[in-house]
Amino acid sequence: MMKQNTSLSFIFFAALALVHLPVQAAAPVGVRPCCAFGKDLKAEVAGVPVPFFSVANVQEISSIGQHQYNDGSASVSGSLLGVSREHNGLIYTQKGGFIDTAHVRDTADFTYFLFQQIRTSLGKEKAIALPAELRKRVVVLKTNARQLSEAERDQAAADIAGVMAFRLAQWHEIAQWFGMISVSGFQEYASAFSPEDLYSNMLGANLAMAILKADPHLTVQGFEQAMDAAFAKKLRQYRAAPIAETERQIEALDGTWWDSDKRLPNKWVVIHRDYHLALKLSPNGVSDGLIESLPTALRSGDPISDWAELALHAEDNEAHFSALPSALRQRAVWHASDFQTLADFAKAQDQKEHQSEH
Repeated sequence: MMKQNTSLSFIFFAALALVHLPVQAAAPVGVRPCCAFGKDLKAEVAGVPVPFFSVANVQEISSIGQHQYNDGSASVSGSLLGVSREHNGLIYTQKGGFIDTAHVRDTADFTYFLFQQIRTSLGKEKAIALPAELRKRVVVLKTNARQLSEAERDQAAADIAGVMAFRLAQWHEIAQWFGMISVSGFQEYASAFSPEDLYSNMLGANLAMAILKADPHLTVQGFEQAMDAAFAKKLRQYRAAPIAETERQIEALDGTWWDSDKRLPNKWVVIHRDYHLALKLSPNGVSDGLIESLPTALRSGDPISDWAELALHAEDNEAHFSALPSALRQRAVWHASDFQTLADFAKAQDQKEHQSEH
C-alpha cells in the first residue's frame, strides 16, 4: 500500500511540475507586416499608382491591441487591414522618439523563442537554425564549462536570447537593403535602416528579457499577457502621444525624413536612415531621449560572445552581395562583427544614389 501511495504521489507531483513548464514555442514566422516611415503612404505597381490605396500606420497606446506571438496564424492581410487582435504602426513618444510597434513585438517574440532554446542547452554546443534571409541564419551556442545555478542560468539565457534576437533584427535591416523580399513581389528597400527600426527592436528585446527574468516559466499565452502590460507601461513612461500628435510630428518631417510625393515600394519614400549598428542606442527624433542598451557580458563577467553568436552562412542568394568588396563577399560566414562594415557600405551607396537623384 505504501508503494502504491508513493507511486501516486510521484505521478501527482510530476504532473504538477509539468504545469509550470512552457510548451516549446515554434520559431516566429518572418516579421510582422507594418510600415515604412511616413503617413498615409501610397503605393504603385510597375510604376502605375494603385488607386484608393494608402497605408494608415499610426497608432496610440489604446489602439495597439493585444500582443499575439508571431506563429504565423495571423495573416498578412489581417495585419495590414487591422482586423487581427494586434494592431501595429508608429507611435511618437517624447522620450523614445518614434516607436514602431511591429519591430518591438518581433524582437520580443524572438527573445522568448530563443530563451526556451538556450535555457535548456546553455553551455553545450548547439546550432539553432532559422529560415534564411538572403543568408542562412544560425544562432550558435558554444561549449562553456562554467557552472551556473538555475537562477543564474535563467538570467544568462535571457540576456543571451535578447542580444541574439537583436542581432537578428540588425541582420534583417541589412538583408532588406540588399534586396530581401519577405512578401512576394514587394521590395523592402524603403524600410531598410529606417530611423525608428532598431531602437524599437532593442526596446522589444529589453521588454522580453525583463519579463523572462521575472518568470522564466511563462507559456506563450502568459508571455503575450505580460507583453501587453509591459509594453503599455513602457509607452506611458516614454510619454506616448495620441494619434493626432504622432501624425503632426510625422507631417513635420515630410521632406527631411520621408517624401509624401513618392509611392511604395520606391526606396526614397524614406529619406533619412540610421546605419548605426550598436548595442547602445539613442532614439532619433528627440533631443533628450532615453538610451536603450543591451549587455555585452553576463553577470559573471563572461562576454556573451563566449557563450553564443549569430552566424550568417552563404546560400544561393550571393548575387545580392555582388557589389561588396571581394574580401567580404567571398567569406562563407559573416558574424555580428561584420555588420557595421555592411551598414557603412550601404550608407555610402545610398549617399551616392540620393545625390545623383538631385
